[in-house]
Amino acid sequence: MRLAYRLISALLLAAHMASAAQPPGQSKPANAEATARLIGVQAEIAELQQLSDRQKLSPGVASEDRWRILWLHQHISEQVQAASLQVDATLALIDNEIARANEIHSYLSDRRDRAVSRANLLGIILGGGLGTASSGLQLSSSLDRQAAAVGIGAGALSAGFGIAGIHAQKGGVSQFSLQSNMLAQFFDRPTLPDSQYPAMIWIFLSQEPPNGPAGRSRRQQLLDTWVQVRRIDSLASADKIDRLTSQPAAQLRLSIDDFEDRAAMLSDVRARVSFLKRDLGDLLGALPAVASLSETLPVPAPQ
Repeated sequence: MRLAYRLISALLLAAHMASAAQPPGQSKPANAEATARLIGVQAEIAELQQLSDRQKLSPGVASEDRWRILWLHQHISEQVQAASLQVDATLALIDNEIARANEIHSYLSDRRDRAVSRANLLGIILGGGLGTASSGLQLSSSLDRQAAAVGIGAGALSAGFGIAGIHAQKGGVSQFSLQSNMLAQFFDRPTLPDSQYPAMIWIFLSQEPPNGPAGRSRRQQLLDTWVQVRRIDSLASADKIDRLTSQPAAQLRLSIDDFEDRAAMLSDVRARVSFLKRDLGDLLGALPAVASLSETLPVPAPQ
């Protein structure tokens, strides 16, 4: 029996310390109520508030109220933890796609840089060598034609390798073979089974943030940003959006810029989803305070 008392006391002490972290008289975070509604604990928090107010009015708390307060704190904490794990799982999926896109981007970039360097180097070596030969031929007045021809050839080769280097700047293309397209849902494109956002997180992204532009949800703000920074030209850029949301079955070939844009846009989504973790922490910090242990649980007499 004493072990049970100690366990309950420890749980209530933890809840009391979490509630005491919020300074007296400080207003609750503006998004705490929205977060409670999002994870489905609004009714439990309202009941906990009522029991907390009852504690303040009457020092003696009924035994059933003590157990109810303990259960409400535990239930709310479990729901917050479950929501936090969903956020972590979603972030892991996003990170996996970002890592794969960055890997292919780096591979294509290295190939492009080597091709450009080779073209520039060959242009310098051959153009310089032939230019030197042309100058040497000009030392003899009888070889003026040959010198001119070699000089023309040197210029043509230098220009040719320069054009080849410019063409190589575009880089190669590659398919995205990972079974993931976490951007598809933002553009209402078909999503892979493992790339669908949990309902709670998608509702969060579809809500208007407290301090954001009026009438623009978090998802719409991301779309506006991507158009503004030219990740996509517009929401009507079907070809570009197809490549950004591609899946292996489509067999689309993506360029270096496509992989860079895909990774950058996924990083934006990741940052926006991460804000839900902050809101969950604010929700826990805004829970009503509980009475001290001496007012809630009798201390068993030592035996």
